[in-house]
Amino acid sequence: MTFSHTLRWRGAGLLAMAAMLAMVGCGETRAQKKQREASVIISMGEKYVREKIREPASAQFRNQFIGKGGAPCGEVNAKDAFGAYLGYQRYISVARELTMLAQDMPHDEFEESWREMCK
Repeated sequence: MTFSHTLRWRGAGLLAMAAMLAMVGCGETRAQKKQREASVIISMGEKYVREKIREPASAQFRNQFIGKGGAPCGEVNAKDAFGAYLGYQRYISVARELTMLAQDMPHDEFEESWREMCK
């Protein structure tokens, strides 16, 4: 099973979590619910990314969105062991064990997963 197939399978879990969140927000408009759900999913993605990097407190996120597969996608910049920022790199976060930074896998494989899950 390829990484992207596993991501799709795990993405279903994120969609189920979003569905549960939708039931909680009585009195909210549809747009407010959607924004709240996206915020929760993106926050979980940030949490999982922070668990993978050397200096979690240094993480800076940008260009975050929910991909077509339901996974949080975006870019993160964080410090290395010497205290220098590495530069922004893309990430895909489906679950704790399936959070991938661009540096964690071969470029072509990450790009394929990005196209399938994020674009």
